[in-house]
This record gives sequence, structure tokens and C-alpha cells, in this order.
Amino acid sequence: MRRSIARCLGGLRSYCTDSGDGFHSSKLKIFDRHLKRKQRDRAAWLMKPKDSLVDTVAENLLDRLEDCKKTFPTALCMGGSLEAIRRLLHGRGGIEKLLMMDTSWDMVKLCKDAEQQMPTDNIETSYVIGDEEYLPVKENSVDLVISCLGLHWTNDLPGAMIQIGFKARWLILGGYSWRRNIEGAADSLHYCTNGA
Repeated sequence: MRRSIARCLGGLRSYCTDSGDGFHSSKLKIFDRHLKRKQRDRAAWLMKPKDSLVDTVAENLLDRLEDCKKTFPTALCMGGSLEAIRRLLHGRGGIEKLLMMDTSWDMVKLCKDAEQQMPTDNIETSYVIGDEEYLPVKENSVDLVISCLGLHWTNDLPGAMIQIGFKARWLILGGYSWRRNIEGAADSLHYCTNGA
């Protein structure tokens, strides 16, 4: 299955390092991506329809689209909070085509099912299962990339950001809880170097 996906995406370029097995991924394995996908599959079954934290972050990201004079006809929404972005979009940014991507099949299905219950706003929406470290879209094929609370599980964040930069023609909007992660990493480093 993985080989057929890799062949299907053959014309696409990854900016993450080659792990030697023919698949592009980070040599540094901070997070077990397979385990994260399983956890996201389980989380899809436990998610509430509306989460105030996720909705607040999604609303703040989407508010930035109102500050732009340019429209973004094609957008990629990846990982994290797909359903909140789709629900709160309300025609902002002039988006006509929206590609929703997540590593978890259950998360994509949850978003797809939630869209059935929303009033139509004439946005052509497609769903794809893909990885933030190897985006399944061609270079310069989207005008906008949105990631709401989704990039913090990426092993090769600089490589993923470079890749996103090549995929998006105009704008990248992203939100993740970096401060707590960095504070936690600093605390862990302190304990490792100085002892408890």
C-alpha cells in the first residue's frame, strides 16, 4: 500500500530527509507518526462537536483572512482542527476550493460527516489522507495553507515548513501551542542537565 502511494505521488518533491527505505521522512524520530495517527483515529471518536479552545484558535486564524485584500481561491487545510476551520470559515478569504487533509482516516471522515450537517456555502471541498511531512499536492497548486493546531507533531518542522512554502502561492496561516511545548522542553532539559 505504501509503495503504491509513493508511486502515485512520484512527481511530488519532499524536503524532508530520506530515511533510506525509499520513503521521505525525517531521520530524527521525535514522534512516532504511526502511533500519532492511531491516537488521532481514536480521538475522532471522542471529539466534541465544538471545543472552545480549538474554535478560538481557528477563529483567530480565519480572522487574519479578513485583513487581506487578496482572495485565495484554492486552500489546503491540514491536520489539527479541520472541522472547526470548515465550520467557522463563513466565506472568508474568497475560498472556492478547499482541500482538507489529515493523517487520520477517522478525522477526515469526521470532518466529511460534519460538513453534511452544515449549510452549503458553495465551497467545493475535497478530502485526502496525507502527511504534513510529505504533502500530496503539487508545487504552487494552492493559494493558502491553513494549519490549526496540527504541526506540533511533525518530526521535521523546518522541512515541512519549506515544503509548505513551495506548495502555497501566497499565504500560510498556522497556529499551534508552541509556548507550552518550549517551556516543557526547557524544563525537561533542566532536569536532564542538573538532576532532580
